[in-house]
Amino acid sequence: MPRPRPARFLAFAAMEHARRRRILAVLTAGVVALVGFTVGTAAVAAPAETGAWVVDPAATAKVADLIGAGSINDTGARYGVEGTDLGHMFMVGPQLAMAFGDTFGAPAAKDFFSVKHTDWRSNVIASIDPPASPAKGLPFKGMITDRSGHAKELIPSQKNKGVQETVIPTYGIATGAKNTTMNLQYMSVRSFDRPGHWRLTGSGIVTSTDGGTTWTDSGARWPADSKFGQVAYVRPGGPDDPSSPVEAGTAPGSEIYVYGIPGGRYGDLSLAKVAADRLTDTAAYRYWNGTSWVAGEANAVPVVKGPVGELSVRWNAYYQRWIMMYLVDDTGEVVLRTATAPTGPWTPAQVVTTTKDYPQAYAPYITPRWNGGPDIWFTMSQFTTYRVELMRTRLAPLAAGAPVPAAVLPVSAPARLASLSAPAFRTSGPAGTPAGPTSTPAPATTSAAAPATTTDAPAAAAPTTTSTRAPAPATTTPPSIDTASPEPDQPPMG
Repeated sequence: MPRPRPARFLAFAAMEHARRRRILAVLTAGVVALVGFTVGTAAVAAPAETGAWVVDPAATAKVADLIGAGSINDTGARYGVEGTDLGHMFMVGPQLAMAFGDTFGAPAAKDFFSVKHTDWRSNVIASIDPPASPAKGLPFKGMITDRSGHAKELIPSQKNKGVQETVIPTYGIATGAKNTTMNLQYMSVRSFDRPGHWRLTGSGIVTSTDGGTTWTDSGARWPADSKFGQVAYVRPGGPDDPSSPVEAGTAPGSEIYVYGIPGGRYGDLSLAKVAADRLTDTAAYRYWNGTSWVAGEANAVPVVKGPVGELSVRWNAYYQRWIMMYLVDDTGEVVLRTATAPTGPWTPAQVVTTTKDYPQAYAPYITPRWNGGPDIWFTMSQFTTYRVELMRTRLAPLAAGAPVPAAVLPVSAPARLASLSAPAFRTSGPAGTPAGPTSTPAPATTSAAAPATTTDAPAAAAPTTTSTRAPAPATTTPPSIDTASPEPDQPPMG
């Protein structure tokens, strides 16, 4: 769909918001409880929320290729990256970091794996100066390099199938003073067995305090069969979700919610919580058992039933909802759920797009900025082209009791189910006050949440090494990183 010019976009967002607020006011008194999806029919009852939303399929569109020859970043020529995937994002100081998985160099190819590629790196990272709006894409300021024109592998791997095939960062978040300590949770993959299924040797966290140039082992470990082999981070009130509501009794950004799935794309989604300053202390994690937070991963219950693939969760100030996106692998559907609290309950999934429209698409990661307007911005990978692309979609208001359009009903039976119930998430107001629309959402193009940055920002503020600078001296991976044996000193979970 045509993209509005920035000046028009602000006016459009304001008018659209006013219109939706009027609709929500009418709906407030008439929303009915969720009865459930009717399998095989074109309609379901509206979610039991004040002001239900439905995905607008016509608004789902590709904005720009971010990777490879001909992309807006021309990463093949600039960094020796013709193909890579994932592209999950987190703020580091005033800049945006984007982390990728298995990465390959030349040659460029439309069907990427139809030809052989060399220069395999298990993971790389880019930095971005956040634009006022991502409507034209996300231009890379640079990538961490180990020599001129060559993106550096950050976390080592043996690249030995059946032992350790690769080490992939599944999500990142920054903590510490001025939000400059970078943390990457990684999964150590024993082997990719078949599409959507892989075995792990375990998972861990590495950290960097020099803007991503060097990484050290935090010591945090999860076993091969952990429910948190792959994760997504949410930090209410923190740099990645600055306008989100904060639970009563907590300070903005003081806690991190950790959404976890086992290795692969067919497990349930579980939830943990940890203090931001103890992210790498596994003993500090508390797990959601359906009613409260308790010690012991074995006590974590599913908050969303599988199959759940790579996922992300962000607060959206325009819709006044937490938004979750993930891949349902068995049906090739990229889906979206909403909730008024990080714990849920999450509404039944709705289809944003499918692998029919974007062959072998996966890993939808919502951006940590630009979540104050009607557009929902997210990156998505396609295995056919082995590129990461920036996407966008929108939601539309759904009248009380109106059926969800058939076009967004998932084929997957588990995706048609609402998640487990959960207590209301409170704001910093009176105890028991549920979160809800409390202020006028900011337009999508606002840059207030993303401070302006300059090219002479300190290295610790974000990854800044680029191939346009003098070649960096060849370096070896710090010996303190040992991903070869990521199992913790405890027996694996039963």
